[in-house]
Amino acid sequence: MFKNVSIRKRLGLVLGAILLLSLVTSMFSVLKLRELGTHIDGIVKDQLLVERAASEWLMQTTSGVQRAAAIAKSSDTALVDYFAPHTAAAVSRTTELQKTIEEHMDSPEEKALFDKVSELRKGYLAARQTVADLKKSGDAEGASRAFNEQFEPRSKDYVAGVKEMVAAQQEQLDLAAARIDALRAQTTTLLIASSLVSLVVGVVLALSLSRSILVPLRDAEAVARAIADMDLSGSSKGAHADDETGRLLKALDAMRVALRQSLQQVRGVVD
Repeated sequence: MFKNVSIRKRLGLVLGAILLLSLVTSMFSVLKLRELGTHIDGIVKDQLLVERAASEWLMQTTSGVQRAAAIAKSSDTALVDYFAPHTAAAVSRTTELQKTIEEHMDSPEEKALFDKVSELRKGYLAARQTVADLKKSGDAEGASRAFNEQFEPRSKDYVAGVKEMVAAQQEQLDLAAARIDALRAQTTTLLIASSLVSLVVGVVLALSLSRSILVPLRDAEAVARAIADMDLSGSSKGAHADDETGRLLKALDAMRVALRQSLQQVRGVVD
């Protein structure tokens, strides 16, 4: 793998590859965590806001229905004027909530349900105003009849519509939470997998580097030991790599050949 590459370059390549793997893993982690944060922000800013607004709308509606029923059933005509400020404030707040929810309606199903509830609200408010006007004018019988025939069925439909919208928003919130859990699990798995891949690649590179250096050094050590023991019978193993250890082995082979030739010349002179 590192044949004919100098040890200095090998060290640089391996360390650079390990650092690059660490950088890539870190960037991948940051991107996945940012994606997870974006999903969480989406829930907090949009879906949770809509769900809370719809829940408050239901609370305002329930209180308004109970207040209107109390006015209609009471014999005290002054209750209409007494509750008028509370009723106006509730209507104003519900209108604000309605606008907030409308701004975040995305799917055709959500828009259709919102339009349905908005129409039911118009009918409910009209029926409530009719009961209040009859009650305020002293027509208790007409107010009771309007309450039973108009207000009560319309208020039930209206409350049921708001409840349906709240349930739909809660379902959307649950689905978003499930998506976040799945994304969190996927992110965790990917981060663990990328870390393991980086670790395995780093280990393989480190082992390849150490092997490319240690194996030739062991060969050089064996040649040097043989020469020190005056064992010049060995022969070259062939072409050596063009690196520091390869050049060392080549020099040791040349030294062995030179010593063997010198020894043969000495023996020739002696003979």
